[in-house]
Amino acid sequence: MIGGIARHLPYLFITILLAAPAFAGPNLPETIVLSPTVLYQTKKRVMHRDPMVLPAYNQLIAEAELAADASIESVTFKKKAGPSNDRRDYWSLSPDWWPNPKTRNKLPYVQRNGDANPEAATDTYDRSRLSRMAKNSMTLALAWYLTGNEKYASHGTALIWAWCGDASTRARPNMLYAHSRPGVAEGHHSGIIETRDLIRVVDAAQILKPSQAWSKATSRTVKKWFSKYAHWLMHSEFGRREALSRDHHGTWFDAQVAVYAMYTGDTTLARSIIGTAERRRIVRQIMPDGSMPYELEQPRSRNATFSTLEAYAVLACVGERLNIDLWNWADPVGPSIRQALNFAAPYIDPQKKWPHGGTSSFDPYRYVPLFRRAALVYKDSRYLDYLHELPVTDLTRDRSILFY
Repeated sequence: MIGGIARHLPYLFITILLAAPAFAGPNLPETIVLSPTVLYQTKKRVMHRDPMVLPAYNQLIAEAELAADASIESVTFKKKAGPSNDRRDYWSLSPDWWPNPKTRNKLPYVQRNGDANPEAATDTYDRSRLSRMAKNSMTLALAWYLTGNEKYASHGTALIWAWCGDASTRARPNMLYAHSRPGVAEGHHSGIIETRDLIRVVDAAQILKPSQAWSKATSRTVKKWFSKYAHWLMHSEFGRREALSRDHHGTWFDAQVAVYAMYTGDTTLARSIIGTAERRRIVRQIMPDGSMPYELEQPRSRNATFSTLEAYAVLACVGERLNIDLWNWADPVGPSIRQALNFAAPYIDPQKKWPHGGTSSFDPYRYVPLFRRAALVYKDSRYLDYLHELPVTDLTRDRSILFY
């Protein structure tokens, strides 16, 4: 199917160029994590057929065509409800918990630390469903922004609306049944990390806001959902426990709350999260040499380390909107986001042995945007050099080129 799409791209591009005056617009997108300035510059580069961005642009449009055909899903699409007996409640399986081999009914599930149970990724649960919605809505939002094609905006809006807007299909704004452990617990506070995917949904919504498909009523309803979810995160027992986590779970909790607060206009809450991140997170989590001991203790320590760096980047991006510079903040004795990045950076290459304890499968391409953002922020091409060492060195088609 992608090959068929690719054959039509030249004609699509001619259409875009002819339509350019209608959608170019003078305003920057109101994104929170993605750079509005870079997105706008990319749009102009696409319009002028800059060969540096065209391969990635063509790949994005191919992915958008597939996303435009993707089913509209929500939590209500589960075959059966979870422990609450209400399909509107998000339900996921704690990924390293497995059926008990010693009992007939396989209960209670037992933990195999660091060993992912493939059952957690099935559509029995909502984890993969949420991931697909977030990825597809962002793909479609970016495609609409760069082309003005309302087909992309319409389907992207429908995906977000089903999850956060429609009264009959939207998820309840809580994570009470995430990371369930059958026979042990109906849910666990660690499951809150799964909604980090909603950070992409927020930026997709911001990109889509000027489109014909996205209305003021849509904005009000979706923002109300995120406001309720942020309130649950801040005031529920699960939220309070997750906020106290000293590893990547705690950092991602802060990143989520900060983004959702910015989106819903609660800049006071966002500023309280970002303004205390230096002492509450950076100093407590990062050592002067850049290592993060709480991550190195994890069974999948390389994944945990890079995941934390990704969360710090989100916090720093929110900081940019509030004129708080987390990117360059450093404690007098050394801990800083950049120091932590420099500590881990050489090991984005999966062929390099990770010397800091247990690890398992590692996907370096997930973190390509992190390194592109670092190169942009720190004006340091070393971070791009690390990417050239990856097994697949041709990243010209990687979509992160378009927004980093």
